[in-house]
Amino acid sequence: MRLAVVTVNYCCAAELVRGSKTTAAQIAQCGGEWWIVDNKSPDDSVAVLTKAIESLPNTHLIVAERNGGFGYGNNQVIRRVLSGEIQAEYIYFLNPDAIPEPSAISQMVSYLDEHSEVGVVGSGLINEDGSHTCSMFRFPSFWSEIEAALALRPVSWILRNFRQSLGELARPGPVDWVAGTSFMVRTEVLKAVGGFDEDFFLYWEEVELCHRIREAGFVIHGLPSAKVRHLAGASTGMHRADRRIPSYWHHSRELYYRKTRGGDSLPVLNLATGICLGVRRAIDLLKGSRTHTPGFLRDHLNHSIESYRGRISRQ
Repeated sequence: MRLAVVTVNYCCAAELVRGSKTTAAQIAQCGGEWWIVDNKSPDDSVAVLTKAIESLPNTHLIVAERNGGFGYGNNQVIRRVLSGEIQAEYIYFLNPDAIPEPSAISQMVSYLDEHSEVGVVGSGLINEDGSHTCSMFRFPSFWSEIEAALALRPVSWILRNFRQSLGELARPGPVDWVAGTSFMVRTEVLKAVGGFDEDFFLYWEEVELCHRIREAGFVIHGLPSAKVRHLAGASTGMHRADRRIPSYWHHSRELYYRKTRGGDSLPVLNLATGICLGVRRAIDLLKGSRTHTPGFLRDHLNHSIESYRGRISRQ
């Protein structure tokens, strides 16, 4: 088998089923099989998915023992591939709220076939209305955090070469990391670096995985012509303007910096980011504008203080 496709579900079976027929057809055309992993959803997801896959070719359901997070769910299939239980040359990770446009999956397979130096390829992403949404990025850094926290045009222009998002690429090419919504990896790459780090519950895990992959010497490319339609945050609600960023996002951010940078500079980064968030908040208040991330400054400061206290107590 050439392709194993993995989709982790948690309480969003309706979104998954909506595009399942076209997705399953694309997977079958590529000589692949689809594994849907339900992460112990407390709703009727298992029943809904069990019924839905009866009419889908080459589609299987795995019910996980617990909700161990995004990486944990994907690893249920990665381990089966790496052990040889599932034979696959490539593994494609696809969110349950994402629907590949026609030929998107085959484009990604062909790209890896034709570019032996590329270990990972990420697709382009579009919103439900067809507009572009970011899926290809630079690695996070001190200056990318400053740019994002201030969100001021003059500063963003000055720091444009540090900004995480690479925008809408005109052609395929190398990137630091790709969105976990839709990306394809050679099995040999995962044999070399391992699967997702399950210390991450949700968010930042694909950034850390891509960092490991790059550190191991593999190349990551973005393929903007392979478009996937994405209803962002279906299982978390983070696509809503009034949705507070969950605490596990802050925890995952800290984990990323500790695992990739050692964590020694994290207190300085958190302080600088907090100051910039405060400046941005003050500007919003003076303008009478509503912040687009409710409670984010307060949550950032609280998590940073807890992180610093924990660091001190461990010394």
